[in-house]
Amino acid sequence: MQLKNSTDYAIRIVCYLAAQERMVSTSELSRKLNVSANYVPKIAKKLKDAKIVTACEGTNGGYMLAKQPENISLMDIISCVEETMAINRCLEEDRFCSRSLEDTCKIHKILLSLQNTYNNKLESVKVSDVIRPGEDEYFGRFYVVLKLNLKEKSYECVYSHIREVYEKVKNTESYEEFISQYVERYVYASDKKMVHDFLLSEGLEERLVDGCMEKDLPYRRITGKDKNAYVWMEAKKYIDANENTAIITLHNEKIVQNTVIRMEQELVKKEQDMAKQYWDMVSLLTTVLNHNQLVESGYQDDISFYTKQVYLQLQNKYPEYGITDEEIASVAHLAPIHDIGKIKVPLEILNKNGKLTDEEMNVVKQHPLVGAAMTQRFPEGITTEKLNKYSYEICRHHHERYDGSGYPDGLKGNAIPMCAQVVGIVDAYDALINDRPYKRKYEPEEAIRMISNGECGAFSKKLIQCLTAAAKQPKWLKVTKSQARQKI
Repeated sequence: MQLKNSTDYAIRIVCYLAAQERMVSTSELSRKLNVSANYVPKIAKKLKDAKIVTACEGTNGGYMLAKQPENISLMDIISCVEETMAINRCLEEDRFCSRSLEDTCKIHKILLSLQNTYNNKLESVKVSDVIRPGEDEYFGRFYVVLKLNLKEKSYECVYSHIREVYEKVKNTESYEEFISQYVERYVYASDKKMVHDFLLSEGLEERLVDGCMEKDLPYRRITGKDKNAYVWMEAKKYIDANENTAIITLHNEKIVQNTVIRMEQELVKKEQDMAKQYWDMVSLLTTVLNHNQLVESGYQDDISFYTKQVYLQLQNKYPEYGITDEEIASVAHLAPIHDIGKIKVPLEILNKNGKLTDEEMNVVKQHPLVGAAMTQRFPEGITTEKLNKYSYEICRHHHERYDGSGYPDGLKGNAIPMCAQVVGIVDAYDALINDRPYKRKYEPEEAIRMISNGECGAFSKKLIQCLTAAAKQPKWLKVTKSQARQKI
C-alpha cells in the first residue's frame, strides 16, 4: 500500500493548523505548504467531514482544528482521505478471499499481523508528537548552517531543515549569545568548554590561514529522559581567510540504545588508543634523551619516582590544591621529558667544564621554549588535552622560580603551574645529588639544605616542606642511594 499525495497534503495541513493555533486562510495554507489553492478546500472538506477541522467562510475565514492536537492521530487523518487502509483485499470488511482459504491461509495470518502493527502505530502517533517533539527529539534531529563575517563580527543562519530552529537562531541577538545558549542547553557537561572554545569567533580569527581550513568536532550529551541514551552531535567549521568568513555546521543525531552501546565501546577504544599513542611518544622522547646522552639510562624512572612522592605529600598536606590521583600519575609519567629541549643545545656547551659564558647561558635558556614547542606537536584529542597541557607546562616552566627570578617567562608565585613547580624542585634535587662536569655531587641531606636555603633559586615553602617530608621516606632513601650516575 502506498499513501496518496492527498494524504500527505492532509497531514501537512493538520500539522500546520495545530502549530499556528489560529484561523488560517486557504491562501496561507497554499503558500506555506506548497499545495495548490484549488486543492486545499477539497482536502479540507474531507478533514471537516471527519470532524478534524472546522471551516469559516467570509473575508476573514479559513480553517482551524476542531480538536486538540493530542486527540488527533495519524490514523484519523489518513483514514479520512484514503479509500482503504487494508494492505490486502482479504483484510477488507467483507474478508473476501479468492481461494476460500481465509481460516487456514498462513499468508493471511502474516498480513493480518502486519496490518495490526501498522494500524496500532498510526493510532499511537498524535499530531502533538509531530509538531511539539520533546527536547530530546527536537535537537536529536537538528541541522543548522551558520555564516560568520569575522571582519564585521556579524552572523546569519543560512539554513536549517527545521523552521522553528531557523527562526530561533535567526532571532538570537549575537553569535556569542547563540553559542552560549546552545552549549548550555544541548552539550554534554564534560564537552561544554571544548565546544564553546571550538565555536568562539575569536578562536576562528586566530586560526585564519591562506585559503580554507576544515575541522570536525564530535561531542555528545545525555538525554534528559534516559541517562543511558545519548545524542551524538558534530560541529564542523570551514574558514575562508580571503573572504574573512567562517561557515559553522551543527548536526545532531539521536542514537538508538544498541548504537549507543557500540558507540561508547568505540569511544573507549579510541581513547585508549589515543592515550597509548601519547605514552608511546613520551617513551620515545626519553629514549632520544638517553641516546643523545642528555640523561643516562634509568634517569626517567628516578625523576618520575621523585615527582610522584612530592606530589603525594602535596595531596595529603594541602587538599586545597585539589590534586587528583590522575594528575599525580600523569605528571610523574611526563616528568622525564622536561629537558627534551636540550636536544637543540650543542653538546660542547652541555658538557663544558666550568662556568658558562653569558652567550652560552642564553643558548641553554632556550631549551624550555624548544621543549614546549615540541609538545605542541604531540597527539591531539579529547583524552590528551590535559596531557598536552601538563607536557607544555612542565617543559616551559620547570626553570621558573617562586620569586620571579626564573626563566623563560619570569613567572612568580602560583602563576607557575603546580606540575612545573614540582618537576622544577625535583630536577634541582636530582642535579645536586649527581655529578656534573662543572660540580661534584652532594649528599641528599646537603641537597635538601641547599634547596631550603634558596641556593637553587626560590621555591614555595609548602613545596620545600613536601620535598623534605618525601625525602625522609624509606623508599626515597633507597632510590637515592642507588643513584651512581652522571647527569647533565
